[in-house]
Amino acid sequence: MLTRKALKGYKDEVVPFKDRMEIMKMVASGLWNIEVVPQDSLDPSENIRKYKPQAIASGDGWEKCELEAIKKFRLKKVNINFPKKHSSSAILNKFCNAKIHI
Repeated sequence: MLTRKALKGYKDEVVPFKDRMEIMKMVASGLWNIEVVPQDSLDPSENIRKYKPQAIASGDGWEKCELEAIKKFRLKKVNINFPKKHSSSAILNKFCNAKIHI
């Protein structure tokens, strides 16, 4: 999960890191045995060395540095694509804009 530091100059941080991390951990736990970890750079090489994953997952776009790291470390690439109305951005926007009734 890209941290605020990794997103700087790349994308706006619409939802704070802590909240995005919590949401993605819940989503991942229901799908596969995936560990969601913070990533301070667009290049995943440091995390690959640290966590030694068998695969890397990403949403609707892969950055060049991600694809190069996957090739270099011989990892599997897992695409997590939602239909447009269920994109990660749409899900996060719904979550953040939802009205909660108690």
